[in-house]
Amino acid sequence: MSLYRLLTRYQRFVFGFAVLMALAGLVAYSSMARQEDPSFPYRVGILKVVFPGASANQIEKLITEPLEEELAQVEEIKQLETISRDNIAVFTIQLKDRIYATDAAWDRVRRAMERAQREFPDGVSDIELDDRRMDIPTVVLSVMGNDNPIVLADAADEIKQHLLTVPGVSRIEVNGAPEKELVIATDETVLHQLGINRQTIVQHLQQRNALIPGGLINNGDRFIRINTQSDVQELNDLALLPITLPNGQRVPLNALASIRIQPREPLAAQTFHNGERAVSLGVITVRGQTDTIAFGERLREKLDEIRPMFAPLEIKEAFFQPTYVKARLDGLQISLMISAGIIAVIVLLALGWRTGLLVALVLPVVALITLAVYNMGGGILHQVAVIGIVISLGILVDNAIVIVESIETQLRNGLTRAEAVKQSIVQLAMPLFSSTGTTIAAFIPLLLSKGGTADFTRGIPVMIVLAMITSYVISVFLLPLVAFYWLKPGNKTGVPASHWIAEKLVLLQQRYSKRALLGVLGLMVVVIAMAPLMKMQFFPSADRNQLVIDMELPMGTPVDYTAELSQNLEQQLIQRDGVDSVMRSVGMTGFRFFYNLSSLPDAPNRARLMVNTHEFSDNRKIIDWIEQEVKFQMPEATLVAKPLGQGPPLPAPIVLRLQHPDKDVLTQATYQALQVLYNIEGTRTIRTNMDTGIAELQLNIDDYSSAELGIQRPQITSEIFGQVRGLDAGEYRYSNDPITMRVRSRSGEHTGLDRMPALYLYQDQQPIPIQTMASINAAVADSEIYRFNGVPTVNLYSELQPGAAFNQILKQFFAKLDEQPLPAGVNVILGGESEGSENANKAILKTAPIGIMVMIFFMLLEFNSYRRLLMVLTTIPLAAVGILPGLVLTGSPFGFQSLLGVIALVGIVVNNAIVLLDVVDTEMHGGKSVLEAVQLAIRQRTAPILLTTATTVLGLLPLALSSSTLWPPLAWAVISGLVMSTVLTLIVVPGLCQLLLRQAPAAEYETATA
Repeated sequence: MSLYRLLTRYQRFVFGFAVLMALAGLVAYSSMARQEDPSFPYRVGILKVVFPGASANQIEKLITEPLEEELAQVEEIKQLETISRDNIAVFTIQLKDRIYATDAAWDRVRRAMERAQREFPDGVSDIELDDRRMDIPTVVLSVMGNDNPIVLADAADEIKQHLLTVPGVSRIEVNGAPEKELVIATDETVLHQLGINRQTIVQHLQQRNALIPGGLINNGDRFIRINTQSDVQELNDLALLPITLPNGQRVPLNALASIRIQPREPLAAQTFHNGERAVSLGVITVRGQTDTIAFGERLREKLDEIRPMFAPLEIKEAFFQPTYVKARLDGLQISLMISAGIIAVIVLLALGWRTGLLVALVLPVVALITLAVYNMGGGILHQVAVIGIVISLGILVDNAIVIVESIETQLRNGLTRAEAVKQSIVQLAMPLFSSTGTTIAAFIPLLLSKGGTADFTRGIPVMIVLAMITSYVISVFLLPLVAFYWLKPGNKTGVPASHWIAEKLVLLQQRYSKRALLGVLGLMVVVIAMAPLMKMQFFPSADRNQLVIDMELPMGTPVDYTAELSQNLEQQLIQRDGVDSVMRSVGMTGFRFFYNLSSLPDAPNRARLMVNTHEFSDNRKIIDWIEQEVKFQMPEATLVAKPLGQGPPLPAPIVLRLQHPDKDVLTQATYQALQVLYNIEGTRTIRTNMDTGIAELQLNIDDYSSAELGIQRPQITSEIFGQVRGLDAGEYRYSNDPITMRVRSRSGEHTGLDRMPALYLYQDQQPIPIQTMASINAAVADSEIYRFNGVPTVNLYSELQPGAAFNQILKQFFAKLDEQPLPAGVNVILGGESEGSENANKAILKTAPIGIMVMIFFMLLEFNSYRRLLMVLTTIPLAAVGILPGLVLTGSPFGFQSLLGVIALVGIVVNNAIVLLDVVDTEMHGGKSVLEAVQLAIRQRTAPILLTTATTVLGLLPLALSSSTLWPPLAWAVISGLVMSTVLTLIVVPGLCQLLLRQAPAAEYETATA
């Protein structure tokens, strides 16, 4: 049964199915999950190993190296960065781009951790893997209104329990809540007078604060539990706990020490909201299943309900993503409707109201069905998906135009409606299938590529491919049936506006075809010469009214000093015009409230300020103020102020990794590379993670002297640790939440340097000064040891001045290194935008052969001629070169978005060439000469080609002129490339036909020699 008979027989099914799918699209639009940006797979994790008391060098040897060896056996790991610091090792693990089954990969990482853990020394207190770093909070709340952080932390915990009941919440993370500890701060003078030490107090606490179950008594018909209350229940009980002295007397604990619950020392990370101490709650929604806008409304309702319960404490919104999602999607949907309206007007003017209306109706039908299929496949409505629909609008009407014009032509030639529809379906079903296939083939590399960039942009090829398939199905199966009832016999359109252009092109091919080809070649050379004027940028910055300021002080800086200095900056920001609010995180970088934001390991010398501004334009003013004024006010701090970025997260636009096994050589190379970077115009905020060392007191124990006194090394070390940090004395159950009890001196970590030699131990109830058994010397030690993939490495970072491009900076950098090379053996690895761009391009190149093979398959299916295949492929360089004028003239950078535009162009210009060649072949089959066939092809196909170009170009104008920073480069690339390649295709393809075609296609098909 022919396709036409099948359609006429089941036309009610076709109409009904189309209506149902369109309705499904409407339902999908109103109910599907919404977010601003795509989500990334869980390819990044942070592994922390805590070893209290160990130095950075000890951490490297005892923790980092054994764990690196085990992780090296996990083949899914792409990149491993390790930081060894005092007390802790931090591993940043990145899985390979091809890994999508991330849960299984992280399970193998955990097994490697377990193997390494068997080799760890005693004393390693914690090993933790966070493999959900890619989740970002939808809402960040600040709990504030009290200066006591413990009060805020307790309230935040209660608020968290309330918010977990809101539908759509996956989990809630807490930042800035101090870990509590019960400190028993001893009076050194009293201890000395009574002849006891801290270890004695620890032993008493451990003996009298043990949680031991009392068991059950069988009372016949039921069990009765025995509560022995063997642990300390109240602080008053703890204060009165008797301590036995060497003379047998007992004194209460509070006679020897003060007892209090306080934030754990050294002070943990802190958060502030507009200068007030706060505890932050990061609300993370269920990934891929939540309508962010609706969730925001539900959360605000819950907050309004619980706020009175926690008064006078306040619960403020520090960050509210639903607002940004709504603004982004509303703006893009307006652009989508404007584009659709422009395209509808164009086809109405070009084809007449009756034919144009029929073609214009294809737009909403295809868009709704595409959305329905996308939703059925688990798609999420975000800005990338919407952009995919916008780009496809101008392309998808091409099939409809060809079908409707064919039916209309048949009607004008005197055929009945039934015959006109039948002939059009028979003649065009296969050619349209091939042309749709070639368009889809152009997007296959994007569809199949892997990696962060591909994950971010995949919504574009997915939506375009779905739209093209839907467009073909609607144009071949539904549109002819509608045309049967809608179009009238003898309906004529006016003379197309493209007639004059077609005649000029015919004259050009008749008289100057070879010269025209040479002219095109010369024009391409001129355009290619514009390439050096084009700026390179992997991804542009985001157009949000937000920016971040990272502050880093020298290693060894305590968190309270970092808090003091960052507070100074915060107060200045709050007073500046254009600033709405400031969220400050001290000792950490805080929540990743934006998908592109880099997260750095917690450190006491680090702070991050998230600034909400009135308008996007205020961001630049604040960044310039930081660069030109604040940096000179705080010379000891490294300040990095930058707007939010787009695309995969990057630590900086320019990252240089220097590697060498010798620390001295690596230090020399670092200073040399820094000097080179400083002298390159366009760089700013140059910095490095090179270790500058930390002050250290070295205790040199005389084993002979200590042995004579009967004292061992661990006793001396324990006494010093107890003085500064405190000895672990078990747990106190604070509101059923166990907290550590520590016995230490009153001065704790604030112990003066002059006190260290005066510390003493007790042996046989006699005080023995430590200085009689050991000497204490000042030294400089490693504060942080950084390794990249197991090799000692120093990273250099640089931001870019406005208008500067990473490729230009790197070109100058390596040119200067050629003049004055780095020390022998130093390896330089590029990171930042250069690495991101290279990885993205490699991912596409890996899958490009598949797209090329599919495209060639459809073209050979259509023409069965290698010669014609070559002629079609010559149009691809026309598209690639055509983007240059648009990007240069508009000042848009060439990056991954522009590359997307080139790929989109390939499918369009190849189709233009195919439709021209199709007419040439048809006319040559009819016995016409090559020149006559070319002239007829130009007259018949110029109008449809120009119409497709006009719909695509004008449909993209709202996007090109939008205030977004992300999509105009893509739009201008398509507009410029399409205008130039369309004009050149109408010259090149006819010219190549006259140059290469010498016999009728029928003969070529028979002999297969073309």
